[in-house]
Amino acid sequence: MPDRRFEFAKLCRDKDFPPPDEHTMDGLRDIVDEGVLGASNHVSLALPLVARVARVARPTGRDEALELARFIEETRGIGAPIVANALRWQTAGVAEMSADEAAELLETRAADWGDAANRRRSDLIEKGVAALSGVRCPLIYDYSSTVADLVRAMAGDDGLDAIVIPESRAIDGGRRYMTALADLGVPIRFLPDAALDYAVSQSDAVLLGAESVTVDGGISNTIGSTLAARCARALGVPVHGAADLFKVGDRLAANLPPPALRDYDFLLRDGEAASTAAPELEIVPPELVTSILTEIGSLAPADVAAAVATREA
Repeated sequence: MPDRRFEFAKLCRDKDFPPPDEHTMDGLRDIVDEGVLGASNHVSLALPLVARVARVARPTGRDEALELARFIEETRGIGAPIVANALRWQTAGVAEMSADEAAELLETRAADWGDAANRRRSDLIEKGVAALSGVRCPLIYDYSSTVADLVRAMAGDDGLDAIVIPESRAIDGGRRYMTALADLGVPIRFLPDAALDYAVSQSDAVLLGAESVTVDGGISNTIGSTLAARCARALGVPVHGAADLFKVGDRLAANLPPPALRDYDFLLRDGEAASTAAPELEIVPPELVTSILTEIGSLAPADVAAAVATREA
């Protein structure tokens, strides 16, 4: 829903808070109205925004900040668990603090997030390479910077024979992989999506990024990911997702609402009229997933919930 940021302005009025300033509204436009794309970017914007509101010189500053965090969690955080999880981590215990203590802790946590996220990513890559040590020809579907970094690390010292890249035409993700990995010196097999079954047969593992992960190990990713996983299951090829544990939500795959539809009008030629609506994302069911590669190691889908319970920033 566009212009959700204005709902926060109304919420402030209802609670007798001062109206949000221009900086806050601009931040909400980028986050909840997705003026900037990418859930990780939204976290990087949201944490300092909440900390800034807490620092205002008025008695309600702490409560305004907590309300802002709650609003972002209940809007953008619904579809992007990493946003909700990061805000819950940032605000944990803040309600019981004085205004000055709360502002200081929120600022410290906002500043610490980037370094902690980089450490988790580094750990994920290191442990992912170890878990995939026998893989010589991965199929990578749609674009994920985490998967691109993982494949780059796997390719070191002649570690890969080839990389299979379906085009992932819905958002041209395959082309982004072609650009990102062109310098590796590893043979690339770039194949049309219609040849997905054949593409999987040419690989020894399917690697997927993740917009989010369900608590039972389902993977939210670009359409075509489930088809790739089904082909892999039929051919006995393992399917691995790659995700920071902060991307794990609190719902089961079966309990998620139907995905939103988007238009694919680029498929039409001039003068053609047709409905092009289809989802952009879908959930790869846990039963099709071999493992989730995380910062603490490779997890079976059934083990994700227990790992999240011990998650640290």
